[in-house]
Amino acid sequence: MDDSSEFDESDAEQFEDRNDGPVVLETAVNFDELRWLSKIKPRQCVSSIEQVPNLKTSLKNHQQDCFRWQVAAWLAGLPGVLNADEQGLGKTLETISFLSWLKNEMASPGASVSGPVLVVAPTSLLQNWEMEVQQHLEDKGLGHLIRLFGAGLQSKRASGAHGTDIEKGEVKLDLSALHEAVTEGRAHRFWVLTTYTTLANYQHSLGRIKFAAIVFDEIQALKNPASLRAVAARAMQADFRIGLTGTPIENSVIDLWAIMDQLAPGMFESLQHFRVRYAQPDENNMADLYRRVFEAPSGQVPLAIRRIKDEVARDLPAKGRLLHPRLMPAAQAQQYDAARLSLLASTRGMALKVLHHIRTVSVHPSLHSHQGSDNDFVALSARLGATMEILEKIRNNGERVLVFIEHRQMQYRFIALVKAIFGLRHIDLINGDTPIQQRQAIVNKFQSHLSEDGGFDVLVLGPKAAGTGLTLTAATHVIHLSRWWNPAVEEQCNDRVHRIGQTKNVYVHVPLAIHPQYLEHSFDCLLHSLMQRKRRIASSVLWPMGDTEDDAATLQNGLGAEQRGDIDKTTAVEVAMKATFARDGLGEPVFTSDGAISYK
Repeated sequence: MDDSSEFDESDAEQFEDRNDGPVVLETAVNFDELRWLSKIKPRQCVSSIEQVPNLKTSLKNHQQDCFRWQVAAWLAGLPGVLNADEQGLGKTLETISFLSWLKNEMASPGASVSGPVLVVAPTSLLQNWEMEVQQHLEDKGLGHLIRLFGAGLQSKRASGAHGTDIEKGEVKLDLSALHEAVTEGRAHRFWVLTTYTTLANYQHSLGRIKFAAIVFDEIQALKNPASLRAVAARAMQADFRIGLTGTPIENSVIDLWAIMDQLAPGMFESLQHFRVRYAQPDENNMADLYRRVFEAPSGQVPLAIRRIKDEVARDLPAKGRLLHPRLMPAAQAQQYDAARLSLLASTRGMALKVLHHIRTVSVHPSLHSHQGSDNDFVALSARLGATMEILEKIRNNGERVLVFIEHRQMQYRFIALVKAIFGLRHIDLINGDTPIQQRQAIVNKFQSHLSEDGGFDVLVLGPKAAGTGLTLTAATHVIHLSRWWNPAVEEQCNDRVHRIGQTKNVYVHVPLAIHPQYLEHSFDCLLHSLMQRKRRIASSVLWPMGDTEDDAATLQNGLGAEQRGDIDKTTAVEVAMKATFARDGLGEPVFTSDGAISYK
């Protein structure tokens, strides 16, 4: 399996169907019953717990609090912790600070813990980890870095070895230097950086090493507890585990159980018991779950920490949200009508697929069309037309924008359109096909506007590949041309721009396509209402953000509404948005001169 691509659950399913593999490390699991319960054994400290050694960057107050919490959790003997700070608050720096402290502790005479550190991260964040360690720590950083990805992975392959560990259950990596360092008590001078793919593929090699700490960046990658990567992560030997994620529940509440069972096995009962207690979320059980995760009895240290920018980073510039509703052109409305009729006639099993088709038509009714001019193609889509108007204003102001697009073909078509219409020579794209080195080079190039402003620029990104981890504060605008159903994922995308380091106000733009007869019951309006409701609930308690049967039913019911009677097209958008805001329990929408509406 190519280490340059990200590993997902389908990879595990394909492997599990093969008769000849994979051969994985076996551990006790807490699926049906509680078989593995972490022990809490306080650790002894011989160094100062007040200062972060070798740190070049001054920690902000909330980051200093996080450092103290991690040290307190380590001293208390917790097996692991979850840092669930909102995206953009500096989780990587907070973690590097603790790891530097731990490295210094292990180097002190009489230290009770010794061993290397393992950092596991998505492919897109590997170079970011290297850069942040270099940026925030003195020259020696976290010690000698062992890169288990790309060429670094190939250089560690044992002589004559081919394939991966899990093909036959054999060790394929030569990590003898690390084993020697462990034996001689100097392994704290090393840290290992790798991907979830490599962790899964080479778990027999890595599972033989006793790590002082393991960091799982974007730990929601382990949300499927039966996946190959989760099996491998569970089997690693580590004295202390740290999980990092801004979205502890990305889809379902089971995500949180899977994460916490990696960090503190057994603390949240068996999966079966947890599912009975929390699988059907309501305000009471979600509030109870929040307390169990983020609060602790008096005198104890909580397993997790969660702060949001509005509370601890009030000096961060404001983030405005703008809807840009536009009436569907006739051709788009016709395609929408056909898709809607298919939905109403579909079976229950086909409904979700047809809903996704309606969403696609709402972005563009004829994505594969190459007839006519670029302007003709834009004129077919209400959302694309609105996006071009937004880009025009951004260009006139000499600012920069991220455009998130899910569909691969639309990503490339959009880039060609914008280059032609706005006269840009080059527009970069980050999606799942972008190699590791190229991703960081694109980020560095875009961020260079901060030191030498190059004026108007556009960066196109796929939400899945680039919605987490990347810092792109040279932009002040985000456009969601194709919108995810999951507000947590959408916020991850917004936080590429709205994060520590941003010095200007940020604007998030959401174009909407309004059907001239269905108005507030158009798909885009219904989806916006659904996402707003989810976002409001999640702001106060943990709440699953992913697609559910109830969500699909809500959208399907809304799409079944009857057509309006005679509607004046000149007022249709205004009527639709007033009804949408009323449905969402908001006041009257206030339109700007260019037809945008501010929302929260």
